[in-house]
Amino acid sequence: MAQNTDVHFRNMITLTYPKEFPSDGLTVKYHLHQFLTWLRKDTGGCSYLWFLEFQARGAPHIHILYDTPYPKRNRQAYTDLRLRVSMAWYRIVGSKDEKHLSAGTRVERLRKPDGAARYATKYAWKMKQKAVPPAYQNVGRLWAASRDVKPRPLGFVRATEDDIRGALEGWQYAPNSVTPLYRVLYNQANRFRDHLDPADPGDDTRDVTT
Repeated sequence: MAQNTDVHFRNMITLTYPKEFPSDGLTVKYHLHQFLTWLRKDTGGCSYLWFLEFQARGAPHIHILYDTPYPKRNRQAYTDLRLRVSMAWYRIVGSKDEKHLSAGTRVERLRKPDGAARYATKYAWKMKQKAVPPAYQNVGRLWAASRDVKPRPLGFVRATEDDIRGALEGWQYAPNSVTPLYRVLYNQANRFRDHLDPADPGDDTRDVTT
């Protein structure tokens, strides 16, 4: 979605947990909801896209792309922003670890026009970080966006399930024959352009957004 929306994401915030972290998605989503409420208030309203991943230690962490501009050469503005973000997240998760206060968040300016797409693609390819730890329950959504972040499809392809599986053949993360197809395919549009016949494939078809 970061690649095909009219929203211009300008910054990325990363939220991590301290040594002690929740293994229940309901708690994590509550913390995220609280942080997004704070972020909208702090920015005076912003458009955002977030995605959830898991660190090697099993802890959830969250990336948030959002569109609020800040003065490009005002270091103090970013220093103040980083401090506000770290304090807000530290308070929301109820952390008592002083190290977490200084290292539990990260704020980055996306310096290039396609910076959001680059970051989203980079993190999307980290499939190991999409694997849900066995002890984690109530997973819920792994990503979402504010209502005003609407995808602008690059194109549509009509295809059968066999066509889709054929196009994904050779991709190391392709689902096997007994695994349902992914609802989201990260950065695989070219496979469909190269392999699918644009002619009507029959009645048993589905739309693939590229």
